Amino acid sequence: MPLRDWLRWGRRRPVEEEAPELDALLAQAARVGSYADRVDWVRDALRWIGQDVTDAQDEAGIARAHARVRFLLQLAARGTPAGQAVRKLLAQLLMDIDIEQIVTNGGVPRRSGFVKELYERVLATFLPKPDYRHDATALTVSLLSHRRTIAWIDLLPGEQASQLAQLFVDEGSLERLRPQIASAMLTIASEAQAVGLAHDVRRRLSNHSALTSPFGQLVGAVEAFIASADAPRQAELNATLEQCEALLGTLESHFDEAGVSVDLVYRGERTRAQLRKLRGLAQWLVGEEPLHILRQLMNGVRREVQLRGTAALVSENMRLLSRRIAERNAETGEHYIATTRAQYRTMLGISIGGGALMTLAVYIKFGITAAHLPLLWEGVLASLNYAGVFVLVALAHFTVATKQPAVTAPALAARMHDLEKPGRIDALVGEAAALVRSQVASVFGNLVAVAPCALGVAALWWLAAGQAPLSVEKARSVLESHSILGPSFLFAAYTGVLLWLSGLLAGWADNAFTLRRLDEAIATNRRLVRRIGPERARARADWWKANIAGLAGNVGLGVLLGLTPTLYLFAGVPLEVRHVTLSTGQIAVAAFTLGAGVVTTMPFWLAMAGLALIGALNVGVSFGLALRLAMRAVDISAVDRVHVYRAIRQRLLSRPLEFIWPPRDEPRPALPEQAR
Repeated sequence: MPLRDWLRWGRRRPVEEEAPELDALLAQAARVGSYADRVDWVRDALRWIGQDVTDAQDEAGIARAHARVRFLLQLAARGTPAGQAVRKLLAQLLMDIDIEQIVTNGGVPRRSGFVKELYERVLATFLPKPDYRHDATALTVSLLSHRRTIAWIDLLPGEQASQLAQLFVDEGSLERLRPQIASAMLTIASEAQAVGLAHDVRRRLSNHSALTSPFGQLVGAVEAFIASADAPRQAELNATLEQCEALLGTLESHFDEAGVSVDLVYRGERTRAQLRKLRGLAQWLVGEEPLHILRQLMNGVRREVQLRGTAALVSENMRLLSRRIAERNAETGEHYIATTRAQYRTMLGISIGGGALMTLAVYIKFGITAAHLPLLWEGVLASLNYAGVFVLVALAHFTVATKQPAVTAPALAARMHDLEKPGRIDALVGEAAALVRSQVASVFGNLVAVAPCALGVAALWWLAAGQAPLSVEKARSVLESHSILGPSFLFAAYTGVLLWLSGLLAGWADNAFTLRRLDEAIATNRRLVRRIGPERARARADWWKANIAGLAGNVGLGVLLGLTPTLYLFAGVPLEVRHVTLSTGQIAVAAFTLGAGVVTTMPFWLAMAGLALIGALNVGVSFGLALRLAMRAVDISAVDRVHVYRAIRQRLLSRPLEFIWPPRDEPRPALPEQAR
């Protein structure tokens, strides 16, 4: 036991000695007259009960809290004036609180827009809290959300929970409670039905008809249950709720063809929460045990605390945005994973082509730097240089290795489902091995092409101009700037972040193009159809649909690589980019300028070591960020991630060559069809 807890334990008195404090609390209950006084008394009582609880693992503190609850229940049950005052106070508090508002809104996601909701939550942090009578959910959270209160309530025995519930109930409060719960159920059902029958939702569900949709029957099923809250009606309502949940599960199956909408994902999750709440409220009305009701109440409090926090709002929106982008990137990343030797050779070929074209970017960048332009224009021209060459690589159907991790990682994460099934993890490890060797092939192809091409151009330059492309000072500066002993590793990690951001931009653009059905708009544009004909208009629309992600990602990457260092320099931060393919070409040109003897010098080998680190950080940072984002989007648990990482390490130790070269004439292990 830590010293602080030991000292605190030493100061704890036996609970029996706290009778005077309990008597004072009961006497105070007799003097309570207003609504605010009742709320303050409950807050004081909860503070007194949980005063010794330090955390959820403090068994001794929780036991003392339960002992205080027993004393409070015993004294309240004696029929003394103080006990009657407590009963009256709690029953009146239940009459004052808007139960319908708590039941309807508590623990259910709600949002009117990210920017507006963020503004409201930040503002609420600094402004005085409103009268709780206008927000009963906020009152419940204020009273029950303290970690000490949650700790002892979670472990409260069932008998005490039942007795505690009886303190809040008298004839008047009980008569008022059931109609409010029934009214809340009808409100929740109406809201869920409105979402399920909305046109933009129905067109993405497997059942498009409002007449046959279970959502069309939801309000009627709730009304029938309210009219006769018994077990048969509850079974009928649960059947309808299950049908609604199953239909709602088909919403995301249309995202590939119609695009991922954050608003639809949010409405779907909100409706799922409402359907779960309807099932729980039905249990309440047919006579659920008080202990189970208390557990559901505390789960709702936890969820409400999460929903009310600013950090939770940002986290929730980032998760939805992650799903929106990762779903689109996963489909794109499929094309960059070589699973057979034939595909591996193809990957090598397109990577060699991409490396050869990147030689253009190397020399154009040297020319822009030699022009000594104003800083802003140098950044703009560098952006145009990188973006133009990247787009040229994409249009030539070649590839640049460092751009792949941002889209291949979501493709891997998209398969991390149902990992408990036999053979599932082995198949997933096979996918990971295919992804790694595809990345190795791409990096190798890029580097094996850009270095000879850069040297070849330098030789032609020397033959034509009689001098090397760079000055000796510039060549030495290039080697020094790429040394492993310098800040290149920081610049390389930063470049990995930019590579990841370009992948996000590519996924966002592809999803936005599909979501807004711009291909249909292009194919049916009257002016375009009149000028080039319907077939060519359709072909142009298909071309844009197939290439929008690549164009957006390449242009975005070019702008990020060329312009962000300039913007940092404006702020006085000397941050640069280190792209392994570009750096390899620059080092090759610098080595040609300094002559063959440079390979015997320490700066050259420090630069080569720095080059290896740059490549590892470019790929590793980009892949790590993309995989984390994709796992967040598809809700991969920490336990599943641990199992996957352990299996990958075991495969790497037992069959390391599988991560470099594909098995002979063996495709990757096939995953079950439902995972694709």
